[in-house]
Amino acid sequence: MTKEKSLIDLAAGDRILISRSDRLGDLVLALPFVETMKLRYPECKIDVLASLYASPILENNKRIDGIVRVQNDQLVTNKLYKKDLLARIRRSKYKAVVALFPERHICHLFYKADIPIRIGTAGRFHSFLFNYRLRHSRKAMKKHEAEYNFDFLRYFIDGESVSRPHVYPREKELNNASRLLKEAGVANPFVVLHPGSGGSAERWPFVQFIALYKALTEAGVDVVISGSEAEGEAIEQLAQRQNVTIRKVTGETDLRALAAVLSKADVVVANSTGPLHLAVAVGTKVVGLYPSKNVMSPKRWGPLGESDRVIVPDTGDCTCPPKACTCMETITVDQVAKEVFALLGRRTMAARHV
Repeated sequence: MTKEKSLIDLAAGDRILISRSDRLGDLVLALPFVETMKLRYPECKIDVLASLYASPILENNKRIDGIVRVQNDQLVTNKLYKKDLLARIRRSKYKAVVALFPERHICHLFYKADIPIRIGTAGRFHSFLFNYRLRHSRKAMKKHEAEYNFDFLRYFIDGESVSRPHVYPREKELNNASRLLKEAGVANPFVVLHPGSGGSAERWPFVQFIALYKALTEAGVDVVISGSEAEGEAIEQLAQRQNVTIRKVTGETDLRALAAVLSKADVVVANSTGPLHLAVAVGTKVVGLYPSKNVMSPKRWGPLGESDRVIVPDTGDCTCPPKACTCMETITVDQVAKEVFALLGRRTMAARHV
């Protein structure tokens, strides 16, 4: 029997698993739902299933009782790994699972583990694996991803909600971030530029980030670049050609170290990517650079901070091929610098620069 609107009966001590096994940004935007569930069911155990890569952001969160880390590639190719993961899920004796991201292989494990309450979306070939099926279409892009996650709350009791994601760096991680920044020659106040996108969205060109770096430093703002080692090398090469000396911590941070670095920044500038949302989750103001493609719209994927700024090319709906967008090039350095200065509270400097 399939149910759509019935409230789920949960008792103290019941274990609930929330599954979001895709990208970093997706997991960050699922955190308001996760913390809301713990607020409404404080006597239940709330676990989160996430990808091995993104899962560290769940650590040190008092509203998360357990983490199930999944290697997505192994789910498809390694039968022994899949068998071991199934055994672990069975041993946990979950009363309910909420598949915010209904990945087929993982949802099949929920079914085989005989979790009594399996909540997912309707309209998919593997929706038969769920006995509570939510009817909504994210493809319509009518609201924010976090709001789509909140649609699943219709099966649970009303109560307090958490509106913004939170990631909690440990004191040791914050101290390590301070050391990294000191070694890079960065002092407060400072701005982090994160030029990469991880392939999840079209990005502002690296040369524009270098020009922004130069503009900010010439205005007296300390700037540091974050990202992968490969991104750091690419940025360094471009900067050298333009005779720009850059400070960077690229290749020196795992996700938790990156979160700690971002938490110490005054402003973070990034493309529509996981680290942008991670910066919001540690309480830092951001300037997000978004393509004018509907599937990547800030309406669905924008930052959730109160003071955050978003810049989108004024080109209409982009029709550029994937990873070959020229519309992003129309975002000017002056536009981005103006928003950074505004967030820093340097309005007179912004006016002078523009």
